[in-house]
Amino acid sequence: MKYLCAILSVTASLFGPLMFGLSLGFSGQTIDTMQNTVTTTNGTHIQIGENSDLWIFKTSTEASLFGSLVTIGAMIGALAGGPITEKFGRKWTLIGISPLFVVMYVWMALAHTAWQLLVARVFVGVGVGVESFVVPTYIGEVSPIKLRGALGACNQLAVTIGILLAYVLGLAFPSQADSVDPNADSHTFCNWRNLCWIIIIPSALLGICMFFAPETPHWLASHGRLEAAKAALSKLRDGKEDGEEYMAESKALELTAESKSEQGGSLLDRFKSLGECKMQLFIGVMLLTLQQLSGINAIIFYQTTIFQEAGIEGKKAMALTVMAVQLVVTLISCIIMDKAGRRILLLAGAIGMCISAICMGIFFYLKDDAGINNVGWLAIVSAYCYIAAFSIGVGAIPWLIMAEIFPGNVRGLAASIATCVNWFCGFIVTMFLDSYRRAVSFSGVFWTFAGICACMIAFVVIFVPETKGKTFDQIQAYFKSKYKPH
Repeated sequence: MKYLCAILSVTASLFGPLMFGLSLGFSGQTIDTMQNTVTTTNGTHIQIGENSDLWIFKTSTEASLFGSLVTIGAMIGALAGGPITEKFGRKWTLIGISPLFVVMYVWMALAHTAWQLLVARVFVGVGVGVESFVVPTYIGEVSPIKLRGALGACNQLAVTIGILLAYVLGLAFPSQADSVDPNADSHTFCNWRNLCWIIIIPSALLGICMFFAPETPHWLASHGRLEAAKAALSKLRDGKEDGEEYMAESKALELTAESKSEQGGSLLDRFKSLGECKMQLFIGVMLLTLQQLSGINAIIFYQTTIFQEAGIEGKKAMALTVMAVQLVVTLISCIIMDKAGRRILLLAGAIGMCISAICMGIFFYLKDDAGINNVGWLAIVSAYCYIAAFSIGVGAIPWLIMAEIFPGNVRGLAASIATCVNWFCGFIVTMFLDSYRRAVSFSGVFWTFAGICACMIAFVVIFVPETKGKTFDQIQAYFKSKYKPH
């Protein structure tokens, strides 16, 4: 197979975003059992066993923190991970977070107090924050140009698979939890401790598989290790050192190494160099900010309410179909990424999300304000179209572009800053979404998100370049010519 080493290396790194998805999806399947709030389909509370070791959270505040602390940890991990990945490399940074995930999920499996679970979630978040920018960077730097889009989009595909896998595993470990409630049976509660033990497997595989993957040639060259960089490149390009592709990339590595010797390679020098890529940093930060503020969290957070308002029962089945749509469309995005290009898919996704959000707002306006109840179909169509539009472009492409537009000598630092802002915006949305909904109603929420999606469309049209089929040097040449200082 052509580019076998590059594909296997990318596959190894994808255990990182898989852990991202598993960690995000974990609370959705387990939190009701952890806080003893499981109910029947008609809303009747099912009491868990009084002495069950699955009931940990005694207050709603503890349960709420369990969901949100991952975001706090991710902000910390994203910001701290920049200097780490510049100092130790992409490969060893990913190897380093593998034992962190393993230890934290062992800790959670054995935890018996709320504070133990909450501390573990912070550190899981740190690992998620680090991998969420290191993996796109790693993929971008080891992938051949003609596959960089498809392999880069696999990052989001792995996140989606992780969320779906967490959901399925949650169903795979049911428990009665010593309950004597007549409504309880062997499938009522989730044995989240067993789920933790299973998640240890991909946690460990991340470190094991990355140990056999090469470091990225760009990182090696930027640290003055030109021969090692060329050896890694040769391995990643099937050993064809006389090929046109290898020769061009090898020349770029030589220029990277020369630039390092001229500019200095210390971490302080790299921080200073961030000032030379203000436009790239602006684009990267804005894309990841608009992604978080585009409303995807609202669709996921309120999906049960949306389906109930539309008159559909069976929230678990509907949630599963939403994840299935996201998985299928993300896979399609991977397949067509290097044919369609980044801009067209990003614009198509943002336009689709904007229209879907407008329609969702209309549904809630008609139902809540106009008293029209026979428009449930509009909510269902809007929700699925929204998820599909997000998955075709807005989910994957901001991460892909982030890994492509930053100069090689500051790529890790710049990506960590953009990722930290992304997680901060996610935290803000999580904290204030419900309060905002109570202030402006459901229709107001979705019309606000439609406005943000419209801003994303304008931003992409004005500022975001097409990076399909371009080398890193060509991308930097574009920015230097278009935004040269006066």
